[in-house]
Order: sequence, then C-alpha cells, then structure tokens
Amino acid sequence: MNKFLYNNTILYRSSRHILFFVITVLLFSFILYNQHAEQSYWNMLRVTCINALFFFGYAYITIFLLIPEFLIKRKVVWFLLLFALVGFGLSALKLIVSETIFYASISPENVPENGYLDLRSIVVNTKDMSFIVAILCIAKYAKDYIYAERIHKKLEQQKKAAQKKLLGSQFDPHFMFNTINNLYALSLLNPEKTREVIFRIKIVLNYIIDESQKEFVTLKQEIALVDNYIQLEKLRYGKRLQVTFDKDTDISKSNIPPMILFFLVENCFKHGSSLDAGVPWIKIRVKVSSGRITLETENSKPKSVIGKHIPEMEGEGFKNLVKRLNILYGKEAYKLDIENKQETFRVKLEVPAKKSFEVIQKTYR
Repeated sequence: MNKFLYNNTILYRSSRHILFFVITVLLFSFILYNQHAEQSYWNMLRVTCINALFFFGYAYITIFLLIPEFLIKRKVVWFLLLFALVGFGLSALKLIVSETIFYASISPENVPENGYLDLRSIVVNTKDMSFIVAILCIAKYAKDYIYAERIHKKLEQQKKAAQKKLLGSQFDPHFMFNTINNLYALSLLNPEKTREVIFRIKIVLNYIIDESQKEFVTLKQEIALVDNYIQLEKLRYGKRLQVTFDKDTDISKSNIPPMILFFLVENCFKHGSSLDAGVPWIKIRVKVSSGRITLETENSKPKSVIGKHIPEMEGEGFKNLVKRLNILYGKEAYKLDIENKQETFRVKLEVPAKKSFEVIQKTYR
C-alpha cells in the first residue's frame, strides 16, 4: 500500500491518478443519477466524465505548472493572476460544453433563452472550481509533506550510519602516528617550527572531530583542511615529495560534504607516496563552474606496484565514499571517474556546488 501511495515511478503515479479520476467520476455520477432517476445512468456517467475533465485539467495546470513555476518561486502576483485567468477560461469553456451536453440532456427546460454563458455564471463557476482545486492542492501538499518526512527520516538514519563509519573509514591513524614521530624529531632539530606543526595538527583534529559530523561544510573549509594535511605530510617526505594544488579563487559560496576532498588526497598518499622511495608526485585540482564542483586528484605509482593489480576501488574507503555520495546527492547528481593506469592513479569527482535538496519541490512534478 505504501509503495502504491508514495512510489514516484511513472507506472505508480499514472495508476494513482487514473484510479482517483475513475473513483471521482463514479461517485459523482451515482449522486447525479439519484437526483435525476428518470435519466439513463450511462448518460449521467458520460456527462460527469466530461465535466470532470475540466476540474482535473484546472487542478493539474495549477499543481504541476502554476505552483512550481510561480508560487514556489515566490511570484505570488503572477500566480494569482494566471490562476484566475485559467479558471475563468476553463469555466467559460465548461459552460459552453455543459449547455450543449449537460443541461440539454438532463433538463433542457431549465436552460435560459440566452443560455448560461454570461459573466455572472462564469464567475460563479470559477469560484466553485477554484474551491475544489484548492482542496486537491491541499491534498497534494499533505501527501508530499508526508513523503518528504519519510525521506528525511530515512536520510537521517542513513546519515547516522555513515557518520559512524566516517572516522574509521576515511582517516588513516598511521598519519597521526607518523606526524607525532616527526614532531618529536622536529622538536629536537628545529624547536621553532614545532609550534606551527602543533597548530596544524590541532586544525586537522578539530575538523575531523567537529566539522566532519556536519552534512555539509564550505569548500573553503575543506581546502584549508587539505592544505594543513599536506603541510604535515611534507614533514615526513621532505623535498622529494612534489605536490601541486590548483584551486579556483571563487569558492566562498560553494558547499561540499566534509572529508570528501580529504579522503581523495589521503588516498594519494596512502597508496602512492607512502610506498614510493623515489620522487613521488601528487596533483590536486579544485574547480567550480556552472554550478558544479570538480575535485580531481592524481598521483604517481611506486615502481614496486607498477604492473600489479592494486584494488583501490575495492577497499572500504571508496565503498563508503560511494555510499555517502548516494545518500547525500543521489546516484544521478554526481559523477565519479576512476583511471587506474600503469604508472598513475587518477580520481575525478563532480558534485553540485550547493546543498539544495528541497524534497517537496523536487517531487512536485
């Protein structure tokens, strides 16, 4: 039953609309038949069906066109004007049809000499149609609200499950152990630089503990985290590590799930630089364009693994990354490309630049 009411595939949506139309027509045709028992029921059914087309047409134009395009976008004046004009036009057309089909077949003696098509009748009929359409809109809003609440609760449950795995799956504790060891050595060789390193460690840990629990953070915050992480890793590799970090300057208005870029960069160190005794390199690119954020990381492979199968995508880290993206964006909203070449490993991720998930508006159509 829940699947029939809330599933938004074409089959279920069309079935719901057809069933509602049929029930409405049968109900009102039965009422009309009781009021005019001298008439044929099939004639009542035909008349009711024709008139119902105008009511449903008015409702569908309002619900699926006027509300999404004008009312939700806060164009209230345009919505009210078009709502009235559409109702007036459909009312006039309905009265023309009713005069020739409805009253002519039921009670032609009650049809005035000048017919029903006058301004007063059109206004009264528009008022009646608007009342019924308003009821249908309220029912639609109520259904969408219940649907949105169900989706929200489901996302909250999935979000909590994803957050429980976040620290374990996306943060390598060996990084912290290595950094502490490097910090100890640095305190002996270059005490003046120790304060800077401690400050960077504090930033990274605060972000992982606090910011990573949020659904979204600013792209600027995520980039700052990665910058500090890279500087800490350079303590370990020294001058032999080559890191290129290209990023757009206008990133202040963009949002991203926390730890996404961090995970991609950490993966470069974990599967590339940490195994390379030579001169490893990492390239990081962040671009914001046309409402999309593009995150791209590329790293060299150590000679010891060239030609071997390294299952980066089979690890828990990438699996949890895909799960998080599916939960936060949906499978169709992001794009993840992996290039596992012989000497390099490249990841390119595209996500929407803003966190705009208005479930009710999204499901309205």
